Amino acid sequence: MLNHYQFMVPRLNGQEIRSRFSYYRSLVRRGIAGFIIFGGDLETVREYVRRLQKESELPLIISSDLERGLGQQLSGGTDFPPPMAIASALRNGTGLNEIRRSFRAVAEEAAYAGINAVYAPVLDINTNPKNPIIAVRAFGEDERIVSLLGVEMIRSLQKKGIAACGKHFPGHGDTAVDSHIKLPVLDHSLKRLKQCELRPFAHAVKAGVRMIMLGHLSVPALDPSGTPVSFSKEAVRFLRKDMGYKGILVTDALNMSGIGRYSEEEASLMALEAGVDILLHPSDPEKVSDFLRSRGVSADPSGLHEFRKSLIPAPQAEAPHFKENCQFSMKLTKASIRLPHRIRKGSPILVILDDEKDDKCLAFENAMKNNFPGIKTFVLRPGERSPGLSGIKDRALLVAVFSETRAWKGGASSWLTRKLSFYADRADLFLSFGSPYLLDRVRTKKMFVYWNNERAQIAAAEAIRDL
Repeated sequence: MLNHYQFMVPRLNGQEIRSRFSYYRSLVRRGIAGFIIFGGDLETVREYVRRLQKESELPLIISSDLERGLGQQLSGGTDFPPPMAIASALRNGTGLNEIRRSFRAVAEEAAYAGINAVYAPVLDINTNPKNPIIAVRAFGEDERIVSLLGVEMIRSLQKKGIAACGKHFPGHGDTAVDSHIKLPVLDHSLKRLKQCELRPFAHAVKAGVRMIMLGHLSVPALDPSGTPVSFSKEAVRFLRKDMGYKGILVTDALNMSGIGRYSEEEASLMALEAGVDILLHPSDPEKVSDFLRSRGVSADPSGLHEFRKSLIPAPQAEAPHFKENCQFSMKLTKASIRLPHRIRKGSPILVILDDEKDDKCLAFENAMKNNFPGIKTFVLRPGERSPGLSGIKDRALLVAVFSETRAWKGGASSWLTRKLSFYADRADLFLSFGSPYLLDRVRTKKMFVYWNNERAQIAAAEAIRDL
């Protein structure tokens, strides 16, 4: 009887890898294909990944979302700027060799952690500024830049033995819905898809990308039935036959509401019958396995077995240059920041709009206080009213926006939208520590920082000081 565990890559919580090790080991002994890692400490995860690999006949697929490098998931790894910031650095004069260096560093740190497959690059083209989930995760709006940097990342990762995964086929850029929450519809003709969304994927196929993630997207041009691409026979046929792709196909995470009206078990059945190789992030592997066995689902695991045999089988012994990588990340961050022309001199008034209800903005507030001793600061969070700003005629008003692009959030809050409108004609300078599209309706001077990492906040404060 076919073992359906061999097609599944469930979640592994890195912070619980020690306490739940016996459970993860039991999945390996049942034949699980691998895991997708979220969170945890680098050295702890590294040690327990080594132990899990020893339990498996074939190398496990130890995978993770590392769009911004190992530090995105594991403490102790380097957090690099997001893809849109990398593209901005390129436009601002950073050479391709420098960009490649960052991608190589991501690969080396992943290999050291024992991660042998990375769900990156994002090959979506940001053609819809209202997109609530892609934004800075994409390299941008220009198909040529997305294709160029996507291919460079694929080659850099795979030269270091890390399997790259282009996502989210056929393109999640022109949607206004977060597929974690609801199934988006990409209602373009096939001609339009070939002219735009599909081009980065075509370049990735030509470059030999080893994995492609199928998006939870309804794309009538590929499948008129409305079945999500992630488990659509028609979409898989198009990618295999029309685009000539011979690598591994992965569903997007099965715990997302983007699978539409289907249960995780039904989606898993349809994915395997469609010819998808990996069922990613099932909430309950045992339940999915029982369901597939009860339905007598058959699938060919040979391609996935060959793929696993080629993977790095254990964490690499040689430690990367973490300190140098951190310094280089700061260099790229500074290079990515898009600067306005001068603003009024003197100590400014700073209003921070924090959509996240946390303290991630503190590094920027403190850095601004260090650079402008007489500065007056206000931090506003959802539900809080704007401060009175009388008597600031001779002082520049800076408005810093902290609103992260992340799963399940559904985009910026209505509170933030109202605040942006309120300050639109009052501020001398707006800064976005996230999506630049948040400031599309703002006509005053803007500074795009792209992410809220502490290094980015310090770099932004220094850039304002030097204007």
